[in-house]
Amino acid sequence: MLSIQIDFDSPTEGIMMREIRNKRASGFTLVETMLSMSIVMITALGVVASIIYTRQSLELDKQKLAAMNYARQAMEAALTNSSLDAGTRTLVPFNQPGLEIAAQVVVDFFPIDNNGRVDWGTILGSAPLDMPALCRVTVSWQPSGSWSRTQMIRYTSIVRAGTL
Repeated sequence: MLSIQIDFDSPTEGIMMREIRNKRASGFTLVETMLSMSIVMITALGVVASIIYTRQSLELDKQKLAAMNYARQAMEAALTNSSLDAGTRTLVPFNQPGLEIAAQVVVDFFPIDNNGRVDWGTILGSAPLDMPALCRVTVSWQPSGSWSRTQMIRYTSIVRAGTL
């Protein structure tokens, strides 16, 4: 016959383990909380920095696109021998609509001799009608903000005035 001996003075092992688990502290320690908060803060700073960098990069790309359009218009005017509209144009920043940035448009013509060499020392006022010339259109501007070094777009082409 099977007999089970029960000691009523000492609790069973299951009850003891339950009591030990209940006495243990629950939740996170201060060190764990601080470590997780620092990881979240570093991640948040990285996200904010990447958003700022992207906005600045897109703003500069928009200004470059407008400058390339001004250079293209000046080059087309040089090809058709129409009046060249060089001088100052304005670039309006996307992030600051009230601010206007002055862009300087410069059109230079350099004569090309019969051997095909460009005479860089002589700048002509317009393209000569009797011979080809090298036309160089330069658009330069000083952007606002933290990326404030002078930016420049330059187009170069050989033109013969009045051929289009």
